[in-house]
Amino acid sequence: MTRIIDCTDMTTEERKRSVKGVPFFIRDDTVDVMTDHADSGLLDDSEIMGLMIGRVYRDGEGEYVMVDRTVSSALDADEVSVRFDKNDMSQLIDSLDEMKDGERVVGWYHSHLGCGCFLSDTDLDTHSGIFGDGIGFAVVIDPVLRQLKVFGRTDEGFMPVQMIVME
Repeated sequence: MTRIIDCTDMTTEERKRSVKGVPFFIRDDTVDVMTDHADSGLLDDSEIMGLMIGRVYRDGEGEYVMVDRTVSSALDADEVSVRFDKNDMSQLIDSLDEMKDGERVVGWYHSHLGCGCFLSDTDLDTHSGIFGDGIGFAVVIDPVLRQLKVFGRTDEGFMPVQMIVME
């Protein structure tokens, strides 16, 4: 069962974003890790997933995130579903225990195999279970179609959002 990650006691640093209107910034090597993970799942004909670790900042436009790295663990997966293997989450827990001050889980990523980048009802339930109404982003990667899309909560609901890939 997923649980809501509570960040209510975390302070959010004030810092102006480098590109107006963009809520999601990610390191280029982190994108490489996620897409390589999706490619490895494709070789096994299985979806993949992981969590994105980064920092949340606030400026005059609101909150935005900078993703620094990802963490994952053993997975229970096939070509249409994925979840963390409840019998072996040690790698994931160890990685979360190593988070530095100010770091938090800012989103999650997973793959779809050949059906495009969208959030299914199950994906939306998973996201709400992890993040509740708090800030959190979902990245969907389709290694067959070579697509990647970021989703976040907007005034219109949960929609694709812009991202900036940083060197």
